[in-house]
Amino acid sequence: MKWQRRWHCLVLSALLMASSVVPCFAADTAGSGVFSTFYIDAADMAFPQTDLSVQLYSQDSSGRFQPGEVVQVDCSLNQVTEDASFYIQPKVGSVWITVDYLTDLNADGIYELPRNDAAPVWDYLAPQSSVVLQRSTISQKLLAGQTYILSAQTLLQGSQQAANLRTLSGSSSYLGLSGHVQDFPLCLVSLRYSPAGGQEQTLSYYVRIYGKALPPSDISPDSPYYKAVEYVLSQGYFSGTGNGVFQPDGLFTRAQLAQTLWRMGGSLTARGCSFPDVDPSAWYYDAVSWCCQNGIMTGLSTNSFAPDAPLSQQQMALILYQFAKYSGIDVSQQGDLSAYSDGDNVSLWAKQGMEWAVGNGILPTVPGNTLNPSASVTRSQMAMVLYTYDGVFSRR
Repeated sequence: MKWQRRWHCLVLSALLMASSVVPCFAADTAGSGVFSTFYIDAADMAFPQTDLSVQLYSQDSSGRFQPGEVVQVDCSLNQVTEDASFYIQPKVGSVWITVDYLTDLNADGIYELPRNDAAPVWDYLAPQSSVVLQRSTISQKLLAGQTYILSAQTLLQGSQQAANLRTLSGSSSYLGLSGHVQDFPLCLVSLRYSPAGGQEQTLSYYVRIYGKALPPSDISPDSPYYKAVEYVLSQGYFSGTGNGVFQPDGLFTRAQLAQTLWRMGGSLTARGCSFPDVDPSAWYYDAVSWCCQNGIMTGLSTNSFAPDAPLSQQQMALILYQFAKYSGIDVSQQGDLSAYSDGDNVSLWAKQGMEWAVGNGILPTVPGNTLNPSASVTRSQMAMVLYTYDGVFSRR
């Protein structure tokens, strides 16, 4: 998938107060519209409507944080990749920025948010030209008309520090919870305006930071193939199926594997495929031509490539074996098929490829000590195989 960089104005979210959830607003006593603008620049982004469970923590008389009420926050969640930058431009004076970090230290699906107005636990955006986040009680008012840049990497570092402090006994932010840190940090960035003699006004944005690619809506971060899917999407090996979904259980076809290996091989120019079922106008024509010309793939017969046919496990193993040889990888390491209950079911033509795949541990895990050589390969399985393939051979 080819990711395209784009600009997008962040959607207004909800402001989480110490005692209740209220809609955020952007009244501007100066009469010039919203008091500050907030944009993001990222390789990919999404804005799903999300319901968050948040437990508010407040300090008791001894200074310890104690759990309070759990509130539900219905918000637009601004999902961005780790390369994101946030551009903030106040339109009036007396604007300041804070960042809260929502953690899920005990992995119960409920985020912790310490709040104490007397001694803020959030970070401030410093007004210097080189912007950093810092906990401070000094004035942090930003200049009207100046653009301030906040990076996702800065938020990632702040999230890690917040999680560490909340699990460190004796720290001023200790919550008494275990040390789990969610893979994808969640931050609450608040743009605050304090007009002279007026009520503070706030715009608030919930920001979740992912890795190199956003997860499709049908891929859970808890799924065993999540990292593999994220990897193949970020590498551009293959993409989702449209409408923000990946279809992990969908079958992977021979044409799709040809296209994937062609991309992995550098997308080199190739024409001249002679199979009558591979039309020169097809999206996979160059890929099939390249794979066939380089001995990576062959047809199912002399007259048929069968581009839309589902890919079997043993076909995949043989094709990857041939791709590895083409790539100059040492393919001498082999495994023993007799160790599997259905090892005898591997076709003779695929035996060498399957032995190589088994010997290098790149086949998807199958219950019952089986290989299922004739079973069709799913999209999630293909993602895991390519993730493992790159991991194994990049270390050699």
